[in-house]
Amino acid sequence: MRNVLQGHAFHPNRAAGAGRLDGVRLRPVRILKCFQGLPGDCIVIIEKQWHQVKNVLQGKLDDIFSIAPDATAEFDSLLAHEEINALGYVRNFPHLTCVMCSIEEGELLGFARGQRKLDREFKALNADVALLPATCYKVYLGLQGQRLDGARVESCIARCFRHEDKALDRYRAFNFTMKEYVYLGTAEGAQAHLEAGYDRLFSLFAQLGITAGCEEANDPFFDSGSAVARLSALTPTKRELVFDGHAVSSLNYHRNYFGEKFNIRLDDSFVHTSCVAFGLERWISMFKDRFGNAADALAALERA
Repeated sequence: MRNVLQGHAFHPNRAAGAGRLDGVRLRPVRILKCFQGLPGDCIVIIEKQWHQVKNVLQGKLDDIFSIAPDATAEFDSLLAHEEINALGYVRNFPHLTCVMCSIEEGELLGFARGQRKLDREFKALNADVALLPATCYKVYLGLQGQRLDGARVESCIARCFRHEDKALDRYRAFNFTMKEYVYLGTAEGAQAHLEAGYDRLFSLFAQLGITAGCEEANDPFFDSGSAVARLSALTPTKRELVFDGHAVSSLNYHRNYFGEKFNIRLDDSFVHTSCVAFGLERWISMFKDRFGNAADALAALERA
């Protein structure tokens, strides 16, 4: 795969965030309590007429990334405790981590009799499993300990969950559908995958008549002074494609982080990975803002 946009490589831009607590550099976080209810414009509903747009969009994305219709893996949304710990997510992003809890056995009778209700005062003590925050994690977990025959691109989709610390709206919700194209192979191939993805997506934006931009971004590490966060700040590895101030897709280079962590090899080296990610509900919200109705959005997609 050729590197079609060398001029858009990642560059350092800014240092990590400010604020320290007991020698740990922490980013300011705004914890949004879902128990208080969600404002109506935070509930993302893909109505019947927009469901077809979503399906056609997925097919269009598969086409531009040269993925066969039957080559996408759909994953579940659950991670075992040891899996999310191994990924490093709960360490780097504890404020975004979501877990699935169950009602304690001793509380069941009270609920069954109507004496107890779920409210803001109820505290679930069991974290049975973690909820998936990014679809690509399932790919790395599934390839753990394997030696690849060659570089590859994996197409995958799943429902993901994050306890967002930013304001919620039609573009940002606690749960969402993430479709990803994940490259595993060499460092050069991982970068080329992102540059080709950038080129293909801006070509698609142009065909759809959508004005979008690209911004360097840093993942919202809770401890912005950690080694991983400092490395990310010094050599940014994330870009976001932005429509009207809203990120709708991201381009992410992980170096050999997941290859080494999960012992995934190509020849004698740990694989480098990168992914192009799409929040499908964000794309539908973008289409609603750009076209106003599903029929016009569908027609534009079919022409592109």
